Amino acid sequence: MVDYRCPVCGKPVLQNFKFCKSCGARLPKNMFKKKDKSSSDIYSSSFGTEVVESKSHEVEPMDSNVVHSLAIKGRLIIIDKEMEEILEEIENLEERVKVGLIPKEDAKDRVNELNKRFVTIKIEKKKLAKGGAPIPIFDLMEKKETSKERLTKLEGLKRDGTISSKTYDKMRGEYKSTIADAERQITQELIKMENWKNQLKKELAQKRELLETLFVRKSTGELSEKEYNEQREELTEEIKDWEAAFEELKKTLKKLK
Repeated sequence: MVDYRCPVCGKPVLQNFKFCKSCGARLPKNMFKKKDKSSSDIYSSSFGTEVVESKSHEVEPMDSNVVHSLAIKGRLIIIDKEMEEILEEIENLEERVKVGLIPKEDAKDRVNELNKRFVTIKIEKKKLAKGGAPIPIFDLMEKKETSKERLTKLEGLKRDGTISSKTYDKMRGEYKSTIADAERQITQELIKMENWKNQLKKELAQKRELLETLFVRKSTGELSEKEYNEQREELTEEIKDWEAAFEELKKTLKKLK
């Protein structure tokens, strides 16, 4: 059963789309607000709940909050890498000035430019860090690694003879249980994330196709230059987010397999 249709062409549209993939029309902002509890986002489900397919075998569309959170995580990694590269280049320039390889004045403009860029992306990082909903699997991964580290320290305490066998057995069982529980839940989350990856890939292709459709509509005079630029800018930002989310999801799945 189709839940939503484009008010312009009547073709089916997925939740949280801003444009119709068939005709390119902008969809009403409040179009997807009326949803029953059965279509609530993926975070409302407990661990271990798999994405349920409808009778037509269509997987429930991925919530935009999930995409946003994955995109933020992906962009933060890129920002951290750029910040490191900027600091390395500044350090390299200062060292070259110190040993006389380049005049101080020649390096000054570049250093100022790099410092400005560093401040800009630092502000961007701060803003991004405040957004996004939690994604369970990352907390589970951290929980598992923390318990493994504690188990390693516990083994050291046993070797040193600083704890009794009784205490060792008790704590070892506790940490092993926590690790096993986390691993079970991570496996269950992976099932959902595989569905997310397939949805992201499919919808990314649709968004890129829509971007090309917008260009055609502008080129044929259906859209004005202003309308085209506004829609293209918004859609391009969406695509960047979804690309970042898709890459982050792929890396996470690869790491866990």
